[in-house]
Amino acid sequence: MLKEATRPVWSLNEFDKTLVTATYFGFMPIMAPKVTDADIEAAKHCIPHPHFDAVEKAALIRHYNEHNFASLPHPLALAYCLGGGKRRTQGYSLHFIGAQTGIAEATLIRTALSILADEGYENLHVDINCIGDKDSFYAYERELINYVKKFGADMSESLRQSLKQDIFNLFKHDEEEAARLRSTAPSSINFLSSLSRLHFKEVLEYLESLGIDFRLTPELIGEKNHSSHTIFAIKGIGSSNSKEGNESTLAVGYRYSRLGKKMGFRKEVPMAGVTLFSQDQQVEKKVYKQLPKPKFYLIQLGRDAKMKTLSLIELLRSHKIPVHHFLGKDKLAVQLSNAENLRVTYLIIIGQKEAIDGTATIRNMSTRAQDTISVEMLPDYLKNIAL
Repeated sequence: MLKEATRPVWSLNEFDKTLVTATYFGFMPIMAPKVTDADIEAAKHCIPHPHFDAVEKAALIRHYNEHNFASLPHPLALAYCLGGGKRRTQGYSLHFIGAQTGIAEATLIRTALSILADEGYENLHVDINCIGDKDSFYAYERELINYVKKFGADMSESLRQSLKQDIFNLFKHDEEEAARLRSTAPSSINFLSSLSRLHFKEVLEYLESLGIDFRLTPELIGEKNHSSHTIFAIKGIGSSNSKEGNESTLAVGYRYSRLGKKMGFRKEVPMAGVTLFSQDQQVEKKVYKQLPKPKFYLIQLGRDAKMKTLSLIELLRSHKIPVHHFLGKDKLAVQLSNAENLRVTYLIIIGQKEAIDGTATIRNMSTRAQDTISVEMLPDYLKNIAL
């Protein structure tokens, strides 16, 4: 989270519950970038899709350039409310920029699940797939074309023309013949490069560590001209304000770094985002004038500790205890420097030993005195600390 003194002019002064929840995970609420004709032009090579909005991503990338977001500490986590309109999805958009690793997808998924659970959605689960980098995706595209040529000789002319236009239309058709072809079609996971495979493995390890219900879903392919790597959809049933009993797609996320290169970036900036689709625009939401003010700084040291950190943040959030953190950074010196600049009184430290033991070390920044307690007892311990 940014200090109040450094809060830029494009941030917000009012926040609803969804944006407040996002701040617990380090997202900074900003004004939604307005879509311009230039954004529509930049995304014209992308096939329109209700779940993969290249225009919205193009607007953010332009906003990123115009407001010099590159000068801010990265990874950079941003959140905003989508206003709807003719070319805009209604809902919320969260973005994690500047992180190559699986922490980006893990943070987006954990945050989206927390927001949706707070809204009353139940039976939440994550469908997930990986299409890898550009080379992986093109290799898969070639294999899919060959597969359809070999096993799709008897398909209808309308389906044949559709697949000729875009082979990935195979995953968009509801007809029985398309479903039959899909059932034995090759999976994109089998064509991942070694680096793409390692990245996806890391994302799945995060989900397992977080105890998130997920399933591999080969038909999640995305929009081929700007989405890449991990693609996920969060699904669930109902809420007090929606139709009962109907499972629906509540959020979709993916990496879209390739679009930045199309818009003039000299090098590819890692960008990942998730869109939460609004289910009921008539609900009046409470407005907050201030964000939660963290009094602690959470430091994570090592891979196992990072795996535990998101669960700890969610635990503290459920007890309304905000903490400063910098999940995208691993170096102790960077995290300590941030803690000192923020002038927090206490550190919460999760290292290798703490991650294994299920504990946290609480250190007083002034006296250097410290206690190690179980994670389960941490919320009560923090509430009783005299600051």
